[in-house]
Amino acid sequence: MRKLKYKLLLALTPLLGRLLRLLARTVRWENRPEVQKGVVYALWHGHALGMALYGKDRGIVVLVSRFRDGELAARLLKELGFETVRGSAEEGRPEKGGRSAAKKLVALLKSGRSVAVTVDGPKGPAYEVKRGVAFLAKAAGVPVVPVAVKFDRYWRLNTWDGTVVPKPFTRGRVLVGEPLEFEGSEEAFLLKLKERLTALSSS
Repeated sequence: MRKLKYKLLLALTPLLGRLLRLLARTVRWENRPEVQKGVVYALWHGHALGMALYGKDRGIVVLVSRFRDGELAARLLKELGFETVRGSAEEGRPEKGGRSAAKKLVALLKSGRSVAVTVDGPKGPAYEVKRGVAFLAKAAGVPVVPVAVKFDRYWRLNTWDGTVVPKPFTRGRVLVGEPLEFEGSEEAFLLKLKERLTALSSS
């Protein structure tokens, strides 16, 4: 039954993509920050849909896992005009596509493209920053920009990440933190990024 439902969702991806584009057009954005070039956008997994609605057709590359759910996400993102790279940002995890994905992402960042990463994805735990984002920042020599997307009216799904789905015609705002350069230890970098993301999400 679950496999049948999954196949049905894949088949309906074009329709779902059009519905998301329609939803995006109803959101009244209070601000419209420009997409920065050559940065890693870091956000919590629960904010991914909001970021997708705002960032559509802006040339952002999105890292998507190789898990089964990642296939649906990748197809929906394509419908919204995103380019995706499948795998993990952690170079040392070849079994999850880490080596090839990390190599592609580093090359894209060095060429001036911007990459979005859900730092607690793909399976959690929620609000715990994983080390892949630190690898990208260090290897590509680019800053990490923390981002949160907030809505006045929304549904919160009963999922591990508490995915936020904006209600039609709500007001939305994109909160962008100060760029964070990789320096010092990886542990200190990840802790500082977590603090900045937490502050943005609670503001």
